[in-house]
Amino acid sequence: MHPISFLSFFSVFLSLSLAAPNTLNITVINAQNNHSTLECWAIEPGFQTSSTAGTSGTQALNLGPIGGPGTNASYTVLPPGFDGGRHNAPARQWVIFLTGLAHITLPNSTAEAWVPGGKYGVILALDTAGVSILGHVTRYPSTGETVAVQVPLGEGGVPGHVVLYEGGCVGEEVSG
Repeated sequence: MHPISFLSFFSVFLSLSLAAPNTLNITVINAQNNHSTLECWAIEPGFQTSSTAGTSGTQALNLGPIGGPGTNASYTVLPPGFDGGRHNAPARQWVIFLTGLAHITLPNSTAEAWVPGGKYGVILALDTAGVSILGHVTRYPSTGETVAVQVPLGEGGVPGHVVLYEGGCVGEEVSG
């Protein structure tokens, strides 16, 4: 899959699924002092009017470079009640939950994030083994399958942002 084509698709997906907010607020699994953290970020510079053929005139948000040599995006189907256990992000990546529910917790912390599939189901996982000793825990408690798309970031791929607060974004504030 060509990275530019996927980025165009993803921009269209976001512009269609969100009701013209100023920006996208997302839950980020980050790391500080070798431990995973949860943060709520506002992506900058925010939505702008697209000039891309097929979406011209709509609102689109640039998510930064994706992919790179030897990387692949993946489409994952997780069974009901699946326990992903404690792990680090395999790569710095966008995770888009299309359906289901993800419950993210941190070892040695009471911090948690509930991420429903659908238009508010976009997170950024940055806590790779190189920056976090213990990683995070992800469980999928819904009674149906959880479907997720994982898209590795490209070189320098962390998008511009403002940290709104510690902890995962809550409810509809995710849309900005």
